Amino acid sequence: MTRRNTCRCLSFALAAVAASLSVRASAPDLASRLERVNAVRDGTVTEFEVSFRSKADPDGKDPLAMWRADAPETVVSTGAFVRVDFTLVPEAGSYIRCRADLPLPEDWDGRLWGQGNSGRAGFIPSLKSYVSVGSAAVTTDLGTKKICVDKKFDKSVAWPAGILRDFHWRATHLMTVYGKRIVEAFYGRPCDHAYFCGGSTGGRQAMSEAIRFPEDYEGIIALLPDNNAAVSEIAIWHLGKATHDAAGNALFTTNEMRVVADAAVEYCASTDPAPYAGFVVADGRFPEVDIDGFLALAARKCPSLATGDKLARLKSLYMPLVHDGKCYFNGFAPGTYHGVNMGWMSLLSLPHCLAAKGFVQSRWNEVGWDEIDLYLKEYSPEFNATSDDLSAFKARGGKLIMTTAWEDQTIPPAPIVDYFERVCRRDGGIENTDRYFRLFCLPGCAHGGGKGRGVTACPCGVKGRSLLLDWCEKGKAPEAYGMWWECKKLSVPVPPYPGLAVQDAAGKWSVRQMKRGVVPLDPCVLKTSKEVGK
Repeated sequence: MTRRNTCRCLSFALAAVAASLSVRASAPDLASRLERVNAVRDGTVTEFEVSFRSKADPDGKDPLAMWRADAPETVVSTGAFVRVDFTLVPEAGSYIRCRADLPLPEDWDGRLWGQGNSGRAGFIPSLKSYVSVGSAAVTTDLGTKKICVDKKFDKSVAWPAGILRDFHWRATHLMTVYGKRIVEAFYGRPCDHAYFCGGSTGGRQAMSEAIRFPEDYEGIIALLPDNNAAVSEIAIWHLGKATHDAAGNALFTTNEMRVVADAAVEYCASTDPAPYAGFVVADGRFPEVDIDGFLALAARKCPSLATGDKLARLKSLYMPLVHDGKCYFNGFAPGTYHGVNMGWMSLLSLPHCLAAKGFVQSRWNEVGWDEIDLYLKEYSPEFNATSDDLSAFKARGGKLIMTTAWEDQTIPPAPIVDYFERVCRRDGGIENTDRYFRLFCLPGCAHGGGKGRGVTACPCGVKGRSLLLDWCEKGKAPEAYGMWWECKKLSVPVPPYPGLAVQDAAGKWSVRQMKRGVVPLDPCVLKTSKEVGK
C-alpha cells in the first residue's frame, strides 16, 4: 500500500469517527489518536491501514475453535473499536500481515493480548473475545499467506529462508513489538500488562516467545502446544510408516483405528475412577503389559487386527520409538484415535526439509532415518521451542499455563509431559516450577477431529484467560483448569499435573496424585536455537 493510500484510509477512518453517534469519546480526540497511530509506520511497515468500526463483531477465523467442540464460548458483540491492519517486511520476500484491534480509550482495561494462530496460518485470527471485554489485541498470519493461501500449500515446494524465519519465530515477535507501539500511540501510554494466548501452532508461538523473547509477555497460555515441533513431525511420520506398507498403501481402515481407540477405554474401565471409567482414559501412560492387553482386546473385537503384523505395527505407536539407542518419540497415548492422521506423513516443518532435498510428496514413503536425522540437524532447531531454560522468563516474573490432551492425535501428550519434567529438573524440583509454570493434562481431549472432539471443550477464551490474569495480577495460582464434557453436561476441574480430579458416588471432587514422568526424549530431537537473526 502506498503512502497516499495509507493517508486516504486514515481520512476515511476520521470521517467515520465524526459521523458516528455511538462514539462516547469526542471525535477530535479520537482523530488525534488515530493520527498518532499512523505515525508508528516506519521502514519495516510497508502497508498500514487504520479503520474505525462503529459497532461490529471483529471478523476473522477462530484458531481455537477445534477445541471448543459443541460448547463454544459465547462472546457478545463489541461496541466501537479501532482496527489497525499492517504488514511488516523485515527482509526482501517477507510479507507478515498483522492486525491490532483497540477498544475505545474509555473502554480499555490496560491490557494487550497477543493471539496465536494455527496450522500453517496464512489467515488473520479473530480478536473478538478480547475486544469484547475491553482488551487490546494483536495477531499475525505468520507471514505465510503468499505461499500457503495465494499459491495454495504444496508440500513439494520448499519455503524460502525468510518465510521460514517469519513462520518459526520472527512474525510473532515483530507483531508484538509493533502492537505495543500502536497501543502506546493510541492510548497515550504503554499497556499495563502484556499477555499471550495460543494453541497448537499458537502454543509453539507462545513457547518461542517465553524462550527467545522473554520480555515480550509477562503471562503466557500455551494450549496443546507444538513446541516439541520436531518430535511431532517424527510422530506423524512414524504413524504413516506404521500404518502403510513400503509402497505407501494403507494397511488399516479408519474403523479399525476406531476399535483400537475404544478398546483402550474399555480395557481400563474397571480400574479408572469416576467420571472417566468407560468413557475416556484417565491417564494415557500405559506400561507395556497394558499396551499388549488393550491391543489383544481390540483384536478380539475386530479379528482383522490379528492378521499379519498389524498388532506389532499398532504396538509400535504406543511404545517409545528408538533408533540407534536414542528415543526419538516416546509414544502416543492409548485411547487416541489415529484414523484422521494416518496418511499425513508430516505436519508443518518436515515438508520444507524434504522439498529442499528433492522429495516430492509422492516419494514420501521413501523417507527414512537418514532424512529424519538431516531434518533434525538442519531444520528443526529454529522451529523447535523446547529449551528447558526458562530462567529469563521466570526472572522477569513471568507466569505460564500449559495444557496437553490425553487423546491428542496430532500433538502427542508424552513429549509435553517430558518437557515439563525437564523444566522441573532444571528448576530443582516441581515445587519450584509450580511457582511460575503449571501443566494441566486433559482426559478425553483431542486435537480437533479426534475421537474426543465431540465430547470435550476447553476454555480457550475469557474463562481460560482469567486464570492467567488472576495469577499475574492477583497472585492467585491456578488450582484447576475447567474442562467441559458436552455430551455428559459435566465440568471437570482438571488439577495441575500430576493431579487427577476424581468423583465419589455423591459427585464430590477430590484430587488423586498420579505417577510422574514418561520415557525421556533424546537431546537430538530437542535442540532449540535461541540465537535469532533479522
